[in-house]
Amino acid sequence: MIKAVFFDIDGTLVSFRQKFLSDQLMADLSALRGRGVKAFICSGRALQDLENTGMLRGAEFDGYVTINGQFCCGRDGIPYRDRPIDLEDMRGAYQVLLNHPEIPVLLEGNGESWLTQINDRVREIYEFLHTELYPLCPLERMLEGKVYQFVPFATPGEEGLFLDVMPGCIHTRWHPKGMDIMPRDGGKGVGVRMTMERYGFAREEIMAFGDGENDMSMMAEVGLSVAMGNGEEQVKAMADYVTDTVENGGVSKALRHFGLLPG
Repeated sequence: MIKAVFFDIDGTLVSFRQKFLSDQLMADLSALRGRGVKAFICSGRALQDLENTGMLRGAEFDGYVTINGQFCCGRDGIPYRDRPIDLEDMRGAYQVLLNHPEIPVLLEGNGESWLTQINDRVREIYEFLHTELYPLCPLERMLEGKVYQFVPFATPGEEGLFLDVMPGCIHTRWHPKGMDIMPRDGGKGVGVRMTMERYGFAREEIMAFGDGENDMSMMAEVGLSVAMGNGEEQVKAMADYVTDTVENGGVSKALRHFGLLPG
């Protein structure tokens, strides 16, 4: 029996065109929790993204696996995973940016996110993300405090500049000009495992929905994985089930297909 469901956001709960949770999903998520199934966010976004965009429209969840698993907390906001990037890796990235000032970066910290610069590449990606631009901060800020995710707006040809000097990190790409760099012991799958341990869930009691490359580690950890119809082909290939697109209510259809909500 499924006791908990993990949901990616962009391309899964929220369409890149519609930008906000639909009325149908608002009702279905409430009904799902009303039937005793816990609902968790599992996203590359930070908590501040969710608040700033309003994309989830105040929908309630039982917990949050955020920043690709680097910061996980319950409804009360108290973290049970808090894993920033090691400072030595950040120093390596800092040197790259000094030598390549044309590459902008988004840095996601504890409760705040900031940009190193704003140019056409940043505007293009933020339009894609339907998110307002974050404030600018000096480059040196990246060496102060916790940075959970380092997001260079870099092409595939540029990504090696950072990966070569950040040996303690892994990466996942979500846009031709956007990638997430996080600690090597991170990823959504780690966040899901820690959530399972915290709440006492068994693998066969967990379901997950996703559409992109960064969802694959999450889907590998659960007993029932669902890929969105608009998802990447590699995600569909590994999923137990492929549902309809986000615009066509794919999450709602799958929840009913598997009997978690009444048809």
